[in-house]
Amino acid sequence: MKKYKSIIIILIVGLGIISCKKKGPLKGDWNRFSEPVFRDEIEGENYETASDAHVFLDDSGNLNMIYTGDQDGSPSIKLATGTNWINWSKKSTLLDSIGPSGLDKNKETPFYRKAASGKHQIFYIGYPTEDLYEAQIYMAESDSLTGGYVLQSTPIVSKGVIAGKQVYCMTSPSIVEFEGKLYMTFIGWDNSPNKVTEVWILGAISTDDGYTWTNFQEVDTRIGMEGQVVKAPDGSFYSVYTSDYKKNEGIFISHSNHPFNNWSEDKKPILLKIGKDYEKDELIAPQLIFDPVTNEKRVFYTGADYSLGWWIMTATEN
Repeated sequence: MKKYKSIIIILIVGLGIISCKKKGPLKGDWNRFSEPVFRDEIEGENYETASDAHVFLDDSGNLNMIYTGDQDGSPSIKLATGTNWINWSKKSTLLDSIGPSGLDKNKETPFYRKAASGKHQIFYIGYPTEDLYEAQIYMAESDSLTGGYVLQSTPIVSKGVIAGKQVYCMTSPSIVEFEGKLYMTFIGWDNSPNKVTEVWILGAISTDDGYTWTNFQEVDTRIGMEGQVVKAPDGSFYSVYTSDYKKNEGIFISHSNHPFNNWSEDKKPILLKIGKDYEKDELIAPQLIFDPVTNEKRVFYTGADYSLGWWIMTATEN
């Protein structure tokens, strides 16, 4: 499910899309919780897969997390619920069947939003097989958070020419509202992961509650490898993303008053990969969320030990 991630991180840094070289802290400035806050073991195997977390509060203030996990041997979109930021429990699988397109057997990098209509929407990438990683962006919709979701017959963003770029596959959709419109950012690649030579950060705009997207463009948004954009309580925007820092992986944070441009990035990482225990091989797929009571910033991210699996970690700002 995740075998190509390290390749793409190295590639993104090598292409110079994001690069930070200044001296910084050994482990980053933010306070880690020392263990994973969520795990999902594959049934019958000594292996765990929980990645790409998108944490959000529902209308009643309850904590929810959608994430990429395994269902019958394929990456699927699953739901967990939390009693607080640290304690989470598996709830159910939301998206695991193949949609009408026949091209989304494997599903990853989910992003949840509550539509103006009251519908529950999940945006995700779908692709046929790991060997045929032609990932496109899809949207599924339901009257209830817990299902059943209706999968669409076509992607909402299809591979091909996007903003003048020949996009072979894509990942990491992230959506925010700005001035009455929806702004989506995502990452496009020019080829399959083991052959890719160019990576672009792309954007699109929707005026119909996320059903159709136009005005595709290359944008300045810092989402790096599987990062997300979030709207802050003050109406500004933050992004978190993984990039290289002194031959190590780090999670960085940026800020802007517009979803697509004028991003001001912090040159120091908020976290650096420790290289042991739960961050032995990766530190990736970060998401920022604000505590609704204190406005404290919290990041959820994926740590990995390839011999054991992937799990969800968290840290808070000092």
